[in-house]
Amino acid sequence: PEIERVIEQRISGLLVAVLVGLSILMEPVLKLIPLAVLFGIFLYMGVTSLNGIQMYDRILLTLIPPKYHPDVPFVKRVKTWRMHLFTLIQVLCLAILWVVKSTPASLALPFVLILTVPLRMFLSPKIGRAH
Repeated sequence: PEIERVIEQRISGLLVAVLVGLSILMEPVLKLIPLAVLFGIFLYMGVTSLNGIQMYDRILLTLIPPKYHPDVPFVKRVKTWRMHLFTLIQVLCLAILWVVKSTPASLALPFVLILTVPLRMFLSPKIGRAH
């Protein structure tokens, strides 16, 4: 099957924007929903969206013997120890960002976030060589 044509439509994006804007008017209704229910819904949405995120998958792969790793490019193109090292560096960067965000130094968060770009540019050639 080949794609014959694509018809562009902007209704979906417009409808989402309008509904988000209308949510301001729903404040009296939203006040009736217990906060614990809202937290539960957002927690459920967050946990179910973790599948397919490469960093999450690589964190789980640190707990699985290499013999049982799936046949996906980010596992097969580099050695296992390099993948785990890269994952460790990413987790450390995430922890540093979280600490900066949680302290009075949170105004520096954009600067610290931008520093991750040269860090990756510096480390990628050293860590990411294929086998």
